[in-house]
Amino acid sequence: MKRHILWALALPLLASCLSHSPVKTATFPVPGGYGYAILFEKDTVIRQPFIPAIDGNHPFLTEDQAQKIAELVRYKLIHEEAPAVTVQELREAGIQW
Repeated sequence: MKRHILWALALPLLASCLSHSPVKTATFPVPGGYGYAILFEKDTVIRQPFIPAIDGNHPFLTEDQAQKIAELVRYKLIHEEAPAVTVQELREAGIQW
């Protein structure tokens, strides 16, 4: 529960700190939910229609969930980390599937 609160507080701050980067995020509807994209300037570099790291092709249930993970991936890319997302990170972000 405490981790969910930390995510809720940290993500808006993180997003505002990174707002001047050329790496941007976008969400989009897919059948049954939402996906996200990571853009560098005007080019899509990642298009993720399903929740990463889990078995099967399950979309995010809400646009907010897709946006949370998109911001996490964006943060990783800006900090020169691999953009992979783990099941642990999904759980810590409160993502349900």
